[in-house]
Amino acid sequence: MKCCFSKEDVLKPLQAVSAIADKKHTIPILNNILFEVKLGKLFLRSSDLETEISAEVLLSGKSIDGISTLPARKFLDIIKNIDAGSIININRGITTGNKVSLKTKNSTFILSSLDAKDFPVMDREFTASRFKISQSNFIKVIKKVQFAMGLNDVRYFLNGMLWEIESSVFRVVATDGHRMSLSEISIENTYLKKIQMIVPRKAILELQKIVFSKDNQVLDIQIGKSHFMLRSLNYAFASKLIDSKYPDYMKVVPTINDKLLIVNRIAFKQALLRASILSNEKHRGIRLQIKKNHLSILANNPDHEEAKDEIQAKYNSIPIEIGFNVTYLLDVINVLDTDAIKLYFYDTLMSLVVKDESMKGIYVIMPIRL
Repeated sequence: MKCCFSKEDVLKPLQAVSAIADKKHTIPILNNILFEVKLGKLFLRSSDLETEISAEVLLSGKSIDGISTLPARKFLDIIKNIDAGSIININRGITTGNKVSLKTKNSTFILSSLDAKDFPVMDREFTASRFKISQSNFIKVIKKVQFAMGLNDVRYFLNGMLWEIESSVFRVVATDGHRMSLSEISIENTYLKKIQMIVPRKAILELQKIVFSKDNQVLDIQIGKSHFMLRSLNYAFASKLIDSKYPDYMKVVPTINDKLLIVNRIAFKQALLRASILSNEKHRGIRLQIKKNHLSILANNPDHEEAKDEIQAKYNSIPIEIGFNVTYLLDVINVLDTDAIKLYFYDTLMSLVVKDESMKGIYVIMPIRL
């Protein structure tokens, strides 16, 4: 095996692939990257048995096809620390055994490798179900809801994100049992019957490291019975799906909330941040006092400290006072981009509904007692 490439060409793909290999796995081969030279390209792949990332790099100069593995952290550290513009030559000869040499103009490194035959291969059986979406739209819709995913919840199906494809709509939903977020976007040339899959939290976080919102590429997503694969121009990402049925998310969306509060997004966020300074550090509770065209935000803590912040608002219904976890409110505000926010209430026991009309988004937040 022999090849050469520039630092700049390989660094970004290597960083993406190394993300799941550099975890100090108990299985030694998982700490390595599969390194394959084939038809003038370099293919990099990593796996942790649940997710798999692969990338390809166009080689410069002559190459000899071959396959090996390299320790992910050491390989990445070498590439990061060599001089900008460096050309790296990699060679593994018949007589070198499990050693691979990396050479630049001024440096030489000899790395140990493990047998490529031991590198795990993820299930490649995908059905004909697939759809396409631009990278920018994919990132946009994912970021709208990811904050509401569960974390280490015993209801393991909450530790992920529901992807629902229906006709020409891509809908994503996340909930941790206390709040729910939903957003959707149109996709072209897709006429699938209703398909649902639960993507693990870890896969969502890793995906965002290789999918860049500024890249004007189209993603091809294939869906299997227990896995899915996402392909872009230079990357492929595969992951196991959570084997469970997602709860009926529309059942938690109140349909009787008839009290509408409209507030300026920036003013509301700043007022929440100020009041939250003196909120209970454990429960993060704040109270909203709403009356005609006026909103007061109150907080207190066990040290008998209090905060009150007031802002103008549009409201023309009966007064209401209701408590929320301020972090949940701020999480929603941070993903909205409209100047005005619409909040729908019913009473002190019913969940709040926030609507994002630009993305057909719905956010539901349960109240708390203070």
